[in-house]
Amino acid sequence: MFSQAEQELEWVRSRVAERFPVYETKVTEQAVQFLVNVDATTMEAKFDDLRTELVPKDYIPVLAKQGGEYSVIVQRRPPQRFVGTHVNVILLIATLVTTTIAGALNWGGYDDIDWATPEAFAKGSVFFTLPLLAILGIHEMGHYIVAKRYKVRTSLPFFLPAPVFPLGTFGAMISMRDPIPSRRALIDIGAAGPLLGLVTAIPITLAGLFLWQIDPRPVPPNPGGGLSINLPILYQLLAFFVPIPQDTVLHPTAFAGWVGLFVTALNLLPAGQLDGGHVARALLGDRQRYLSYGAILFMLFLALFFGYEGWFIIAIFILVLGARHPPPLNDLTPLDWRRYILGGLTASVLVLSFAAVPIVTIPPNAEVEFALPGAPEAPISQLNHTVAALSSTTLTFLAINAGNVSTFVNLTLSLVNFPDNLTVSFEAATIGGRSLPVGVGYVAFRFNSSEVANVTLRIDASAYVLGEPDWTFAVRAFVDGEFVPPETAELAVNLRVE
Repeated sequence: MFSQAEQELEWVRSRVAERFPVYETKVTEQAVQFLVNVDATTMEAKFDDLRTELVPKDYIPVLAKQGGEYSVIVQRRPPQRFVGTHVNVILLIATLVTTTIAGALNWGGYDDIDWATPEAFAKGSVFFTLPLLAILGIHEMGHYIVAKRYKVRTSLPFFLPAPVFPLGTFGAMISMRDPIPSRRALIDIGAAGPLLGLVTAIPITLAGLFLWQIDPRPVPPNPGGGLSINLPILYQLLAFFVPIPQDTVLHPTAFAGWVGLFVTALNLLPAGQLDGGHVARALLGDRQRYLSYGAILFMLFLALFFGYEGWFIIAIFILVLGARHPPPLNDLTPLDWRRYILGGLTASVLVLSFAAVPIVTIPPNAEVEFALPGAPEAPISQLNHTVAALSSTTLTFLAINAGNVSTFVNLTLSLVNFPDNLTVSFEAATIGGRSLPVGVGYVAFRFNSSEVANVTLRIDASAYVLGEPDWTFAVRAFVDGEFVPPETAELAVNLRVE
């Protein structure tokens, strides 16, 4: 009587021998190695046929060559337990929630309305959430469909929610539940997702650019501290056909297209088990590990010298999951010329879709400049004024918010060593025709970026007895912008009494 282990071994040997003549069998604790004769012209097809029979029964075959001998190495895989589709549904619902909030925030910023309104949620869902999830979903379904074609079991897409706005998601992924059978399958599965995602992202980007062009919205008055994006080459090429309106807010659909291109570039990095790692491993074999470590070092370089911490997080994530890509079961069959063209195409897409610093924060800047009426574009730091003795006069100047944040300004007078019979005081101040409360020695107000305050001083020399004709005083501005350290600005006035 044969033991169960012997029966299993004989069954596996018969499956292997049916495709490849076995001339020696070696049994170890970890695996069984069958030394076989192969026909190079039929090797790939026969091994794939063997794989499709063994893998569903939890036997994993590997085709190897060492010392001029071919072997089929078979290991027993413990029964696998996978999460049910209810997890996919739960994550999809959670992602719908977070991306819908992100869509409302994006539409609120674009339309300059409160994001927590039905209108913002409705339009944000249509113009941001749905396009973004379409790109991510079609990307992952590209992997899923091609994996099924190679009879590789895989999960449905897992959408990843994230309370990180204005995105609302970390993307999506699928789980390969069988090992990749060959280099050809590796490159086909790896490239299918990014290329299908790209094919989806391009028309969505063009649609977003068109919507942006026909309905441009001006940039809000205080962009400091907000977010800005850098456009990859491909986005700029698309904008050549639909020019981007200048000094306007990014349309949410155009932003969804940008996210699609960013996700494509991110997945095509030739590192670890990213999609680009799959493609690089298929093209370069085990030498891909050098490219993988190089890509990780490049990301760390971008994080350190360009200040985008996101690359640091991604590099650590790849290192934790493994920078080296495992080989496919059949790592011997070479790729055909079409797969090398496919590899070149994916490399080109990476270059065209990549941005070294995808998202940047606009540095907040609180700054006040002084100018004369009629010449607001010419800042001044001092001016000359003349007043007749025994009379009074007014002096009007402009205080301009030259920064990019809402700024609180307190204007005060510095009258050091000034004679008692020559007085200076604030008389009036307006912003856009709106009067501001004025004190004798100060005026305080808040104004937005690019707003201009007209400030009038009263200079009273009605009691002045002729003596020293030249005096100097200053208007000092204490500038306090939101999230910006306070600063001061000063306008010196050279006063002559005649």
